[in-house]
Amino acid sequence: MRSSYLINTILFFSVFSLLFVFILQYEYGILPCKLCIWQRLPHFLNIFIVLKILSSLFIPSYLFLTGLLNMVFAFLLAGYHFGLEQNLWNNAFSCGGNLDLQDLSTKELLKNLNNTPITNCELEAWNFLNLSLSGWNMILTLLMIIGWFYLIKSKGFNYETNSASQ
Repeated sequence: MRSSYLINTILFFSVFSLLFVFILQYEYGILPCKLCIWQRLPHFLNIFIVLKILSSLFIPSYLFLTGLLNMVFAFLLAGYHFGLEQNLWNNAFSCGGNLDLQDLSTKELLKNLNNTPITNCELEAWNFLNLSLSGWNMILTLLMIIGWFYLIKSKGFNYETNSASQ
């Protein structure tokens, strides 16, 4: 597989995943939890890294490593979220929000309720083939990790240039 196809595939995966979750959110009303929002950030950064690689004449090798580490972080974040949904561990980030109702006035209670997230990270918002969005995100980011690793191993992105000039 040529590197240009691979880098474009990595770009497609990140763009597709973001478009998919935004369609679920805005067209179908599936509200994201805090971790769902956090899982989008590495995909935005991935798009930026790929576009920087595609638009540069000189490509620093650290961009490939940054892309790989970014997707490793995305995989760990998706894995943590998937583990919460499967009740494998307790949530350390308190996505659902707990309220201390003692000694609160009505105004303070209303303010706290308005600032409490609606969706809970431990509940699957959407499921396809018995796998939640975070599970699918784990698969997708694992494929992108393999892609970034291959690009690093093959010494980066090779432009298809005329070899006669070399």
